[in-house]
Amino acid sequence: MAAEDLTIEERLAMKKTGFATAPKAAQSDESGSEDDVRSTKRANKNCPREMTSKRPVARFREVLQIRKKGSRDPRFDNASGKLNEDLFKKSYAFLEDYKDAELDDVKKQLRKAKSKTRREELKADLATRKQERAESHRADRIREATLKRKREEREAVANGKSAFYLKRKDKKQIELKAKYDELQESGRLSKFMAKRRKKNANKDHRWLPTQRKT
Repeated sequence: MAAEDLTIEERLAMKKTGFATAPKAAQSDESGSEDDVRSTKRANKNCPREMTSKRPVARFREVLQIRKKGSRDPRFDNASGKLNEDLFKKSYAFLEDYKDAELDDVKKQLRKAKSKTRREELKADLATRKQERAESHRADRIREATLKRKREEREAVANGKSAFYLKRKDKKQIELKAKYDELQESGRLSKFMAKRRKKNANKDHRWLPTQRKT
């Protein structure tokens, strides 16, 4: 029943109980929602959608959807192809000559330097360059030994042997062999073995029983 059809007594009674304006408010809310739904509908699928003007427009809104550009690291992207370490080393072999020349230059500067601060900087730079060179040579030894082992396995497979793949233990042995050869050539093998024995002795000492206090 609409509010216009009610008598004055019925309206006063509803006003006392607090329901005088409730039906009107509910009716207005429902009509507003229906208007919003009706306004967002399209008459044809090819027509643009008409939005209601009763709602405020956001300050920032996406007018055109633009595809975001993500960063790409060519070192770990399959689109850049597979890395050929042998070809890479051969193509950039001239960098090793540059590094050797820079190392000799740092040594000459260290001999001519008189300031204590400058000498300390040059010593630190020289130690860093030597460490990098040692790591590079060790990596080359390991890579050459691994390639040699794989080449031997391919030849054995060609002669009728079943396929064999290097395990982690075998790769570790190749790395230790390369490191041993490097230390032996540089004359630092005895010093390295002494440090290793001392380290192992300290590890074993922890498991020895302590002497009881009497």
